Amino acid sequence: MDFFDTNSLILGILAICLFAECVVLVVRMASLKNKMEGESEKVRAEERVKYEKMRNDLELEMKEREIELKSEYETLMSSARDSKKAQEEFLERAKDELKNAEESARHAKSEFERFKLYQLKYEALVSEYAEKLSRLAGEDIEALKKDLKAEVARACESELSGYRNGILLRGSRAAEERAKAILLETMQRITPLIPASATCAIVQIPDEAMKGRLIGKEGRNIRAFEAETATTLVIDDTPNSVMVSSFNPSRRAVARLALEALLSDGRINPASIEAAVAKAKQDVVYLAQKAGEEAAEALGIRNISPEVLDLLGRLGFHLSLNQDTLLHSLETAKFAGIVATELGFDPRLAKRAGLFHDIGKAMYDSELSHARAGAELLRALGESWEVVNAVEAHHGEVPSESIYAEIVKLADSISASRAGARMEAAEGYIKRVADLERAAMSFEGVSSAYALQAGRELRVFVSPDVVDDAAAFALTGRICSRIEEICGGTVPVKVTLIRERRFTDTANSRKAVLN
Repeated sequence: MDFFDTNSLILGILAICLFAECVVLVVRMASLKNKMEGESEKVRAEERVKYEKMRNDLELEMKEREIELKSEYETLMSSARDSKKAQEEFLERAKDELKNAEESARHAKSEFERFKLYQLKYEALVSEYAEKLSRLAGEDIEALKKDLKAEVARACESELSGYRNGILLRGSRAAEERAKAILLETMQRITPLIPASATCAIVQIPDEAMKGRLIGKEGRNIRAFEAETATTLVIDDTPNSVMVSSFNPSRRAVARLALEALLSDGRINPASIEAAVAKAKQDVVYLAQKAGEEAAEALGIRNISPEVLDLLGRLGFHLSLNQDTLLHSLETAKFAGIVATELGFDPRLAKRAGLFHDIGKAMYDSELSHARAGAELLRALGESWEVVNAVEAHHGEVPSESIYAEIVKLADSISASRAGARMEAAEGYIKRVADLERAAMSFEGVSSAYALQAGRELRVFVSPDVVDDAAAFALTGRICSRIEEICGGTVPVKVTLIRERRFTDTANSRKAVLN
């Protein structure tokens, strides 16, 4: 009974709680319904406000657009009225002009008729006057006309000839004065370079004792140096310096670099001299390339092939009448650039042609003239036809096809002919020394020949396998005879013929073979 009462109590409590929850749910649902109705009413109110605002904005925009359209309509109508008025005025003017034209045409027709009458009268009077003149002169009218025409032609020709001569003379004088002004300004704007010595280079030495080491025991060092470099080493009383003498600039450069290397190293013997000379020859090739690059850079010229740069650098070791050919090319390029600027042409193209004009002088293996050889090389490397023609035509071997060829001719002449640029005596000396070496090399068995002592000594090296001792003695006499034929015996030339055989072996290699 107690258990039943407890369960009933619990169920009653649960029933009361459930009822309470239901009441709460009903209250909440009512609250949520009221809230939702309030929110929806609020949303409707906001949407209604937005709608009203949008409608007002649209109405305002439509009114503004209506006003704009009315304004545009009024403007168009006004323009149309103005155009119509202008067209009517134009038509009135056209009608007036048409009337005037018709009146002018009638007047012109009447005037033309009067002119025809006067012309007929004139022709009749001319015929009558001609017949009278013919009767008075006793000649035919046609003959008189012919004589009169000839006389008028002679008078006109004489007058025109004087007029033409006057114009040409004034033009020629003006052109000549302008050309002189351009040349003077061009030559004044470039400082002439003093030509370097053509035959010697001075090398400083640390002390006087070094001269003895350069000479060596019984002169073996100086003989080895001169034999390797084909130059003359002049050791005199000049303090702390020695002189390298040679007519060939490349040999002189090799000898100078080798001598400086030997002085820096301090070991001077035939073996070290041979190694230093070999190293100097490589350095000269590098210096030539660098000189070509510096020359192009100095003129601001770009896009030059490495082959052309190398040949430009080699021009620094070439002399033309004692003038450094690379410096001459630089001068020519500068002159050409200035002249082209004064005449209103491209100075860069003129500079390029001027720099390359003597590049063929560095191509020793070509059988063509230096102008044609240089032109062929530049044509193969893709240079422009203006540059190629300027190089090929600068000595008149081919016709000039552009103004740049004439500019390069002029610039080349300016650089070559200025005072002090070239020396004919030095060129003759260099030619004589080169002829001496060429005479010795023409004999069979001669491996090399070097002219020394300003062309007063010729050292000839022969191959020991081809020329024996007896033949060497006879060969010396034949070389002397050839030199007398070439030089005429005016200057005595000492011929020294050297027949040398070297035997080289290595001890370590021999020991390895024996083991």
